[in-house]
Amino acid sequence: MQYESLRGAGFGPILAAQRAYAQQSRGRSKFGLMVPEAFVRGIRDLGYRSNGDAVAELIDNAFQAYADRIDVLFGYDGSASNKKPVQLAVVDNGHGMEPDMIRMAVMWGGTHRENDRGGLGRYGYGLPCSAVSLGRRFTVLSQVGASRLHSVCLDLDALTSGDYTNDHGEIVVPEPTEGLLPRFVSEHIATHYPDGWTSGTVILIEKLDRLRWSTTQGLRDNLCRQFGVTYHKLRGEAALFVDGDYVEPIDPLFLTPSFHLHNLDDDRAQAFNPVRVEVHDPETGSYMGAIVLRYAWLSPSFGSIDKGRDAVGLNANPRFSILKDYHGIIFSRNGRLIDVQTRTPWTTFINNDRYIKVEVEFSATLDEAFGVTTSKQQVTISPFIWDLLRQAGLPKAIEQLRTKVKEAKVSRRLEALSPGSGERRLSERAMSVASAMGEGQSTNPQWDLGLRVSPYRVEFETALDQAFFRVARHGGARILYINTAHRFYEEIYDGPVSTPELRAALEILLFSLGDVILEDPEETQVRNRSQLTSWSRRLDLALGMLANHLQIGDDRDVGQHAWPDDLT
Repeated sequence: MQYESLRGAGFGPILAAQRAYAQQSRGRSKFGLMVPEAFVRGIRDLGYRSNGDAVAELIDNAFQAYADRIDVLFGYDGSASNKKPVQLAVVDNGHGMEPDMIRMAVMWGGTHRENDRGGLGRYGYGLPCSAVSLGRRFTVLSQVGASRLHSVCLDLDALTSGDYTNDHGEIVVPEPTEGLLPRFVSEHIATHYPDGWTSGTVILIEKLDRLRWSTTQGLRDNLCRQFGVTYHKLRGEAALFVDGDYVEPIDPLFLTPSFHLHNLDDDRAQAFNPVRVEVHDPETGSYMGAIVLRYAWLSPSFGSIDKGRDAVGLNANPRFSILKDYHGIIFSRNGRLIDVQTRTPWTTFINNDRYIKVEVEFSATLDEAFGVTTSKQQVTISPFIWDLLRQAGLPKAIEQLRTKVKEAKVSRRLEALSPGSGERRLSERAMSVASAMGEGQSTNPQWDLGLRVSPYRVEFETALDQAFFRVARHGGARILYINTAHRFYEEIYDGPVSTPELRAALEILLFSLGDVILEDPEETQVRNRSQLTSWSRRLDLALGMLANHLQIGDDRDVGQHAWPDDLT
């Protein structure tokens, strides 16, 4: 599903549609906001999840205007410091708008693309909603071809004081006037459009009172990261810049070789085959649209600098913020990321699932089925779509991804736990000494613990639905096999609070039990193994219940619905 660019094909039909729409609306609405100023205050308080989500609405419009360069600029006019912007502008070189259309664009619902399913917007709410969510005044400046620049300004303070109320008590949007670009925008255009800025639009937001980032650098870095992910599939349509920095595209599944952070180090994402699902109306059978499922799993060291340790604190590399921020099922609409959810009818994503990646991309013709909100920030999946995703194998794929990550984690830990060449485990040496002392062969355990030759060995195996450990004799040695597929290994032996000392003590405990089992008569060993299997099943169930309760606090940062209802 590629976003088809029409830039270069001529904008005459688009401008004609704008004129027809503005003419039709002139008589119907008289350019009134149609609601009192309380509506605007309420829209401000509805808010966006982040400043980036608000600015993204304006970037969407620039893409849909067929711009091939889009800039997010910071201004400091009237400020004695450049540590935090007092103005924000989104500048594009798209087809622009004629004066009447500029006036309509300031209104909520003012768009000639009403219910358009071919692009990124549908309702005409994005521009005014996003602008007032950031500041109390915004100006739309635009020009078409060689025509003059025109603008319309809406100031919420002036709205409250009644400046836009006419003699009939109606709130009316100001008429367009010839526009004047602020200095920081005109300097930018002079630098980057030496042959002239012949068409395009500037959205200027002032009286910024809702910027959540306290510094220019913090705002720039976070916008670059967010837009890099949000628009990574549209990178071929336009070059996107924030405060002069080029926005590098970032595939949140880390599967695109040419994209940012893919080649950060030697770790690579591993993909499952994508799945395409055609959606048909359940009653008529008519084609509604398509869904594409993408999958990837990442090694447990993917977000780490030191690959031998977890991605905690200073050991987290630049990938880790992407893993954390886009944790769950990623939903993309017409190639633009709009939501990430951690809960499905079958499972809930927890912190350990940061290393599995799932993307559901759908066409805008399926907006109703996906419950897309006006601001394009959220989806509310219908049972019909969940059922289609289940039939397409989504639940099974999630479990397979989890298994891959778990196996990789076990492999990494086993490598870290393995003794160096020529060395023996402390537990193996301790058991050798204890065995020798039991036979009266030694009186110096401190010296004996340094022995490198041992009749005891620890090994690991993966045996589904089997006992958490077993013992056997081989080549004169007694071997303890620890089952990495059992919860004993994951929750206790190599659990979050495990230490080398604890692991050595557990190995000694199991060696001691194994010695007794191996010394029993054969018929007793058979009974003991049967009992051990029963103990292991009960231990697995009990540890599973314990893990479910303990993980509640650990998962609070992954989303407001990060745990099942029966555990709240």
